Amino acid sequence: MLYTSIDNKFKAQLSKESIQEMLSFIKEKSNETGGIVLGNYNENLEVANIKSVTGPPEDSKSGRTWFFRGIQGLKQLLNKLWQEKIFYLGEWHFHPNANPSASPQDIRQMRKIATTQQYQCPEPILIIIGGNFQKFKIKVFITTSKNKSFFELHNVHDDEAFNN
Repeated sequence: MLYTSIDNKFKAQLSKESIQEMLSFIKEKSNETGGIVLGNYNENLEVANIKSVTGPPEDSKSGRTWFFRGIQGLKQLLNKLWQEKIFYLGEWHFHPNANPSASPQDIRQMRKIATTQQYQCPEPILIIIGGNFQKFKIKVFITTSKNKSFFELHNVHDDEAFNN
């Protein structure tokens, strides 16, 4: 599924595999959960190709309406994937039985990632899944380091092809 900004400047291609991976992590979850988004950019650096996601690292913590992604094992994974030209592109998380809207905390976190050199990700993507395993909605957001803008990317076909 292709998501794009209104001005067509920012684009993210969400693979079926990455959607299925997120769904496998949210199945039968009553608390928020999440992980990191992995992929690369096309040759012209115009489209972020989201190839995969991780689940929550073991040191993650969550509750009914909050999620703190841990870091255990991520550095080793990212170093390994870097060799395969797969990179950290951002974050994803799940809002159980709720809308996939970004909270003020989500926006602050993404702005911090965009401006923190350690992440090496000046335009991080945030994917939020709301609902449940069988009936869900996906929203994709991007943050820019240049002016700390945070905005939603829209599904080009405006469909939720994976909803059952």
